[in-house]
Amino acid sequence: MSTHLALPLLVAAVHVALGVGAAASGRDRPTQWLFAALAGVLALAALGVYQIRHAPDAAGGLLGQRVLHLTFALTPAVYYHLVCRLTRTVETRRTTVRMVYAGAAVFVLVSLLVPSLLVREVVRTPREWAPVTGPLGLLLFAYYLAVMAATLRPLRGAQRKALVAASLVMLLAPLVNFVAVFLVQARVIGLAVPSLRMPASVVFIALVWFATRENAT
Repeated sequence: MSTHLALPLLVAAVHVALGVGAAASGRDRPTQWLFAALAGVLALAALGVYQIRHAPDAAGGLLGQRVLHLTFALTPAVYYHLVCRLTRTVETRRTTVRMVYAGAAVFVLVSLLVPSLLVREVVRTPREWAPVTGPLGLLLFAYYLAVMAATLRPLRGAQRKALVAASLVMLLAPLVNFVAVFLVQARVIGLAVPSLRMPASVVFIALVWFATRENAT
């Protein structure tokens, strides 16, 4: 198996190991369970990437893209809740937390019941199966960016520099890729930029893990 195919499995294993470790060490702590849930979502995203790269046909590639879009809805919601827990602002931001989860629930239902609204089909590229975005794909992307950006204010207020960096990593990685795809399609640049989401997720989960351990001490 090539490094290109094996890397998502390695990343998934890292997320699973951190998530299981957090759940086992903090069974009575909501923060640890939220971290475990976040790590689990990111592990599922890595498996989606593996499927996108490994699938021999369009049906398999489409399944991987739909799994990836499902995690794209869940990641910001769980992370926003965790940020509120770490900054001790859950009570003051309870309504916002519920709204964020409601938004995620809508996209999860769409991805399960009418997935073509998010990803219509996939096309083969030299490295993987790329998505053809459905009518709600850009709305999901906007939701993701808005929620990730919303984490910055409480984190800056609490002076949680590691988590500010984590938010910026997961905010900028998909944004850079989105802009790069637009520039390639507009023929402004001729070289496709590889997806930054998976390496960004490793840096992200490491920073969040450090912050949760810091909270526990």
